[in-house]
Amino acid sequence: MDIERELKENRKIVDSLIEGRFPKNIDAEYLTWLAGEASYSYDPDVIQKTIFEPMWDLLSRGGKRWRPWLFLILAKNLDVDLERYQELAVIVELLHNGSLIADDIEDGAEVRRGDKAIHVKYGLDIAVNLSSAMYFMPLRILMEMDVDDSTFRRLINAYLEDMIRIHLGQATDIGWHRGLKDPEDITVDHYLQMCANKTGVLPRLAARFAAIAAGLNEEEERRLGRFAETIGVAFQIQDDIMNVTGAEKLGKAFGEDITEGKVTLMVIHALSMASENDKKRLKQILSLHTRDRKLIEEAISILRKYGSIDYAKEFARNMIKESWSNVEDLLPDNEYKEKLRDLANFLVEREF
Repeated sequence: MDIERELKENRKIVDSLIEGRFPKNIDAEYLTWLAGEASYSYDPDVIQKTIFEPMWDLLSRGGKRWRPWLFLILAKNLDVDLERYQELAVIVELLHNGSLIADDIEDGAEVRRGDKAIHVKYGLDIAVNLSSAMYFMPLRILMEMDVDDSTFRRLINAYLEDMIRIHLGQATDIGWHRGLKDPEDITVDHYLQMCANKTGVLPRLAARFAAIAAGLNEEEERRLGRFAETIGVAFQIQDDIMNVTGAEKLGKAFGEDITEGKVTLMVIHALSMASENDKKRLKQILSLHTRDRKLIEEAISILRKYGSIDYAKEFARNMIKESWSNVEDLLPDNEYKEKLRDLANFLVEREF
């Protein structure tokens, strides 16, 4: 199966669902639906320029939309009524893109998907507010969903719990690249939990949504959520690898993670294997937050010297294998089960 082709087709479906609820052009009537009757008078022209225009700018640049695809394929595997629940895919994708805006602000990144980061292009004030808006606007979908009270409570609980987690993950990442902890004191488990909270949380939410919509019990929901979370962590490891082997092909700045001083699995491995001089030098370059290409290449050469890139790649592959074995018996045998397996493998084997 051609996963990339399917993801491209899915992107059209997801974007259509997004536009159905959060259109590119809005008016006062739409804002009444979104936020309730105005106490005085909304200004849709300004809200258009400060929320919906920059939001759709980011959405239109690309992105694989694999998180909502994960939800839709898992839902089909579990025979979910997608007429009722398909818009849950919209929630996952809007949350993801809102988190990208926040991430770029916090990391000082200047490029996203081949164009200026939203805070650079539209201003920091607009970007901060937009990121926050994209965390809350999707709640309107849940508020209008025709489900029983128990299902609604489970959906809301999953949403809120995982939105708390994503902030914990981001806080950990920020603290590390600000030097609040010596990189040598950061363990592999610390890194994996940071990734689980930051990158694993939205695929986890997608899987939990599918499990709840399918009427699975809370233990089954937890198992599927953990499987999807692991996919997200493996995806992040591969993303980290690509950042130091060809970030420009991803529409990002060269060696962006080195500039940001990020402590990745590769860095943790290198620091555990390197000579004292190489450890000191790697930590020094990370602390500089440099954009100097020669220094970035020097840091990457240290990662290569100790086999840290290959180590991270094999680590991610093993995570996928183990996570699949832990959930395989829970998934009905059908064509969608194989698509889930293929998606998991694709996310860790993809190049650019």
